[in-house]
Order: sequence, then C-alpha cells, then structure tokens
Amino acid sequence: MIFLFLGMTIGYLSWGLNLEMTILSLSLFFAYLLLEKRWYLFLFVLGYYLIGSRGLFFGVEHYYNDPLYAFLSWVGVALLSSLSWILIWSKYFQKRVYRLPIVILIVTLPPIGFISWLNPLPTIAILFPKFGFLGLIVELVLVYLLVFAWKGYQLKRYRDIVIILFSLLSLFSIRLFVSKNTLLDNNLEAINSSIEYSPITFDKSEEYRRIKKFFYLVQENNKSKLLLPENALGNYSDLQSVIWSYLDKNKTIFAGANIYNFRYTKNINVLMRLDYNSSKIVYKQRVPVPIEMWKPFTNSGTEATIYKQPIVFIDGIKSGVFICYEQLLTYTYLQTFFYQPDMIVGVSNLYWAKDTNIREIQKETMTLWSLLFNVPLKFSVNW
Repeated sequence: MIFLFLGMTIGYLSWGLNLEMTILSLSLFFAYLLLEKRWYLFLFVLGYYLIGSRGLFFGVEHYYNDPLYAFLSWVGVALLSSLSWILIWSKYFQKRVYRLPIVILIVTLPPIGFISWLNPLPTIAILFPKFGFLGLIVELVLVYLLVFAWKGYQLKRYRDIVIILFSLLSLFSIRLFVSKNTLLDNNLEAINSSIEYSPITFDKSEEYRRIKKFFYLVQENNKSKLLLPENALGNYSDLQSVIWSYLDKNKTIFAGANIYNFRYTKNINVLMRLDYNSSKIVYKQRVPVPIEMWKPFTNSGTEATIYKQPIVFIDGIKSGVFICYEQLLTYTYLQTFFYQPDMIVGVSNLYWAKDTNIREIQKETMTLWSLLFNVPLKFSVNW
C-alpha cells in the first residue's frame, strides 16, 4: 500500500497548491519506467488520480446532492485513467522505454483524452518556459536520461531512441528560434465574479436579475473590452439583447452563453461578442463534460464540436478559447497550439465547485500552457 500512499501524496502536492509544484506530476513517467510490478504502478497511478481530482467528488456531490453518484463519477474517471497506464505496461524495462510515448498518447488523445486530466505534459513549462512543442520533446528526453542514469544504463544500449529524440529536438529548435517572442495585448480585461447560478435555467426572472448584476459589473468597469465567465449571459435570446442595448457605446464584452434549441432539445455552450447594437457567436465549446452535458449518439444534451474551431479571432487576434471542462484536457491545447495562437482565453462557471481545487487546477493548467508557448492568458471565472 506504500505505492498507493506515494501516488496520493504526489497527486495532492502536484495540483491545486502551487504552480511550481505541478512539476512533481512528472513522477508518473518515472513510476511507469521504474516500477517493477504492474500492481505497484496501478496503486501509484490510482492514488495520484484519486487525490489529484478530489475536487470532482465534492463538486459533483454539491451539484447533484447525491454522494453515491459523486463517488462513482470520481472513482470511475480515476480508474479509467489508471487502466490506460497499466495495460500498456511490461515487466521488461526495454519494452517500457519504447511504450512510454504510447501511454502518453493514449491518456492525451480521444477517447481516453476526453476524460483524463491531471496530465503532466505541460508542467515542463516550469523548467523550460517559451519552448513550445520543443519543450515536450525536452521533457521526454530528460525523463529518459534521468531514468537511464538511475539504472546505470549506458546510452549506447538505447542508441536508436536517443538518436530519434535528439533529431526531434534539433528539428523543433528551428521553430523555437524563429518563433515570436513578443506578447500581444488587446486590452481585454477579465472579470471574475461570485454569483450562484445554474448553467441552464428557465427561471427568467432569476436570470434577468443575474444578468443585470453582470451588466452593472461591466458598466462600472473603466475598461472598454471585458471578458465575462461561462454562461454569464444565461440562455441567450433576442429578449436578452435588449438589456445589453443599454451598454455604453465604447464597450465590447466577450461572455459565455447558452444557446438552446427547443426543436432538437440540444443546447450549445458558446462564447459571444456583444456591444450595444450587435451580438455574434465567437466560439462553440468543443468538449462539454461527457455524459453530464455531452451525450454522444443522442439528440439531447450539449452539442460537442470536438475538432472544430481550434482557434478563433477576437478583435483580430488569433486566439484559442477554452470553456470550463476543456481547460482540464490536453488534446484541446495541442490542437489549438498547432495553429500558433497569439492569445488563449478561458471562461468557467464553478459556483458548484466552491471549496474544491478545481478552479486552481484549471488556472494552473492554462497558465502552464501559456508559459510553455509564451502567449498571454485571459481567464474569467464565476466562483
């Protein structure tokens, strides 16, 4: 049970406490390569995912008021993520060396990538900020070198893999030196709030009072471009646009909204751009929470665009947008940064997850990717 305890300790220290501490999550890679028994690895990884994602249990329990459902959701996600590591494990060290990249791809890309979070990949930004995709190659190189040194292996025994890794390192070095080093700033001001509201509600009077609160927050702010949290606009309709028609003419807001289609009993989680006389959808959420929001193969729930809109333009600036759950996943960032955005934007509504570590994990994850690719981050959360 010592490995379960070690995994729990790493999971607790890595996420939600301090940005620099996230580098400890690289222990997953070392555990995969160094642990000699599959059972040891399973206990370590399970402990990591359970404690690292502890906020999921408390958040779901608060949202549904159902401890059993919250427990099953929390443990189910941790188990599926853990199984991905141990099924590809081998008792032979040489095979584990070659299989580690496969494991990383499995927990990063769909379908497991839809549910697996707490991925160690972006934490290399703590040591190598601004390295971009090169940083991910450096991360793998360092892990292998440290493991080889620990086990006392000579590098010539793994000549092929060393040659491949350093060839990739050289290739991505070219991109590093030709990449932009200046950070663009479009003066977009993120507003955080603490207003309790449900993502989807049909209580129009309650929604009207809430939207007025956001309206006054915007009017009282002296910035001309403002970012509001996820679902700040509620179930957006032409009726709501009347409220925002009173917005100062020099102000523009970007805010989360829900667009509900009564005909198809589906809704879309979006980021909208509004001023006093116009509104438009800027971005549609790629990956809503599976099962809870996104219900694959059904005609209900929240629509998932999955591979669409990896980047959008926010007042002319090429941007990557991440709405709540997307901020926890890895493949959404890889998809976005492939197109070299100049800014990333995150919006969340986490009133249901108060007193948990979910907000900190979202902010830490976005900050790590922002540091790694040297782009500014705008983050707005309702907490």
